[in-house]
Amino acid sequence: MASIYDNIRAALEVKLSGISGLPEVAWENLTYSPTTGTSFVKPRLVPTVREPAVRGLNPQIYYQGIFRVDCFVPEGLGPAAADDLADKIIDAFEATTDVTNGSTIVSIRYAEREQGMPDGSFFMVPVNIGWYIYF
Repeated sequence: MASIYDNIRAALEVKLSGISGLPEVAWENLTYSPTTGTSFVKPRLVPTVREPAVRGLNPQIYYQGIFRVDCFVPEGLGPAAADDLADKIIDAFEATTDVTNGSTIVSIRYAEREQGMPDGSFFMVPVNIGWYIYF
């Protein structure tokens, strides 16, 4: 039986996979060797909260976390390509929308980017997507 985290990850990853024009995805805990000069994204699920939503026996549980998507573009081209990729992901995970997979409905709290930075032969811009679900 899949855990709630498996279901959350699946919903977020299905949404990410459906973004038109997205480059290759370096999925978490799978071997990936980036090709120099080729853009890619690297998502990670970061659960941050698991707590009862109410008091009492068998309470509904509130889960919260971040779906971090690091956007990698070839170095030396300026920030525009990474910014465009980050914007595409932010637009797909608009705040106050829901992401679904089967009966799992994950609500998006926010989608924001951080400062870009060099990373080896790439320039990387992190995108943080805040999510929550009651289960």
